[in-house]
Order: sequence, then C-alpha cells, then structure tokens
Amino acid sequence: MEWFRDRAPQPSSGERPEKSSDHHFITLWDLYSCHGERPNPNGRFIPFSRRPGAITLFTAGIIGAIRTFTKMEVMVGAMSPSLIKGIEQELDRHPSESLHDKLNFQDAGLHMLVSLLITESEAGGPHGRLYADSLIHALATKFVHLGRATGDPVKSIKSGLPGHILRRVLERMNCEFSTDLSLATLAAESGYSRAHFLRMFRAAKGQTPHQYLLGLRLEKAVRLLKERSTPLIDVAVACGFSSHTHFTKTFRSRFGALPSHYRRGL
Repeated sequence: MEWFRDRAPQPSSGERPEKSSDHHFITLWDLYSCHGERPNPNGRFIPFSRRPGAITLFTAGIIGAIRTFTKMEVMVGAMSPSLIKGIEQELDRHPSESLHDKLNFQDAGLHMLVSLLITESEAGGPHGRLYADSLIHALATKFVHLGRATGDPVKSIKSGLPGHILRRVLERMNCEFSTDLSLATLAAESGYSRAHFLRMFRAAKGQTPHQYLLGLRLEKAVRLLKERSTPLIDVAVACGFSSHTHFTKTFRSRFGALPSHYRRGL
C-alpha cells in the first residue's frame, strides 16, 4: 500500500483529466475546504465541495476528471486489487455486492487509520512492519465493507487463541522480538487468517500483537539499562527499535523518563 500527498497550493481553474488506474484509492481531504466541478453520468460538469476530513473511495477503473477552483491538499492511499482480494477471502461471509465508489463521506475510524498510516509512512516506518501491517489490514477491511455498502464487519470471534497455539505464537515473539516481524508471519504461525488472528490474539492477551511486541522490547531495554556499560544506541538496536530517537520516545511514553535518566535512577 502506497501513500502520497496531492497538493494544489494555489487556486486554479485547471482541469485534471479523466484517467484509468488498476489500483483502488482512498482519498482524505486535509486542511482546506475544496470547491470545484466534476462530471455527472451524462458528462456535464456539476459543482462539488469537500470539507476537511471528507473521504472518497475510488475503485480500480476510470477516475473522472475534476476542475478545482481553490487550494487543495489530499492524502491518498493506493491499494492493489490483490490486497483487497486477500482481505475478502478472510471474511466470515464473502460479500456478494460489487465494489463501487463512495463519495464525500465522514468516518472517524477510517480518518484515524489514514492519518496514522501516512504519519508512519512519512516518518520512515519507525514502529515496524507489524504496526504498519495491522493498520493496513484494518484500513483495507474498512474499504471492503464501505465500498460494498455492507457496514462495519461483525466481530463474530470473541474467544482467544487456543492455549497451545497462543504459547507457540508467544514463544516466537519472545525469540524474535528484535526482528521486523510481520502480521502475515504471526498469523501463519497461528494457523488462522490475519483477521481471525488479530481478534483472537487481542481476546487472549487484552492487547494487539504490536503492543505485546513493544512490551517485550521495553522489558529487554530495562534489563540492558542495568548494564551501565552498554551505550544507549546499542540498547535500542538490540531491542529492535528502528532508531535511538524512536527508542527514546517510546521508552519515555511508557515509563515517564528518558532512558538515560531511568538508568541513573537504578
């Protein structure tokens, strides 16, 4: 899944031509209210407006031309059909409706997911693959249900992972917590789909796989901080953090102190 910002920083009466794409798109209007024109089914241009926070879903195929008359900044996520197909295959009930565009709506959950993902992308992915995978999976699942007008998925699975499977998953996470584990890897270890694994892991542990993995990394960091000769950058690397900065921010968020201050207080 790829993210980018599309900006028209100055008012413009230029027309963006019709184009075809083999990807699906989620577009979130950001910062400015936007006014312009778009073609109706008869090809005649009609006025449109978008307020900050407005969302539009475009399915693969023809994306109509638009004319913008004001400043515009949108966040755009491109999703491959294979990603969406994989999500659909994991649903408890395979949807029979076809995907369709959904224009100019508000959805607080989708807005949050888009914002978190583009922040993570622009920062270079400091939280790691498991975090990004989980956000992408949630976003793509929302896309499937909104694009098929089926509403939010029913959380049918409320039980946790069976004990022997949970132990196997946790053992792998404990052994490989410093690596860039993916959602697909952990789901395969459990034998369940990604959607079922996420719900059943949370039911069993009361937190997401990423939150649990982060806890393992911080526990290891605390142990290493007791070894006063180990430089902080080496602690960050040994615990799987992408950078010293990310380690410092995460540690302070959890323990209320910088790693260096925490070490001095031991």
